[in-house]
Amino acid sequence: MLVSILNFIFNAILFIITVASWLVLIYVVMALVVPQNKYTLMIGRFVEPVLSPLRKLLFRIFPRLRQIGVDFSPLLFYLLIQLVSWLIRLLQRILI
Repeated sequence: MLVSILNFIFNAILFIITVASWLVLIYVVMALVVPQNKYTLMIGRFVEPVLSPLRKLLFRIFPRLRQIGVDFSPLLFYLLIQLVSWLIRLLQRILI
């Protein structure tokens, strides 16, 4: 019983992480193709609160990124989400 509950919780967390990574990927592609579309702006309302602290962190660590004009915060978010996903899967294997 406890194993099935833990398995459900881990799978739900991994599903949310997968949805978040796909949402960021869709937002990045849509922002490049159609930046002022209503769907891009709608997805941006959910994604930008996550990306903006990462963007500030990247600009503070690498100040020259502002001059380049390329935003690496989605890439950093994707790498962090993959790391968290890997850690959750590792924890799932250990506990179950």
